[in-house]
Amino acid sequence: MTEKMTLSIDGMGCSKCVEKVEKALNAIDGISGVSVNLEGKSASFELASPASRDQAVEAVEDSGYDVVG
Repeated sequence: MTEKMTLSIDGMGCSKCVEKVEKALNAIDGISGVSVNLEGKSASFELASPASRDQAVEAVEDSGYDVVG
């Protein structure tokens, strides 16, 4: 089962930031359709097993950004 998810991300300031977040999320098995919005400060994607929201949050935070909310 696939779940659509959006994370609010603080700290992104340029297109390189967007690329880092996209790369981090795309590296997780079970995450697809990643779309990072710089102006909206968010990342949207589809989450399926075996991936979890916690893994996505950890990947974003390991890239140097904060997930809020």
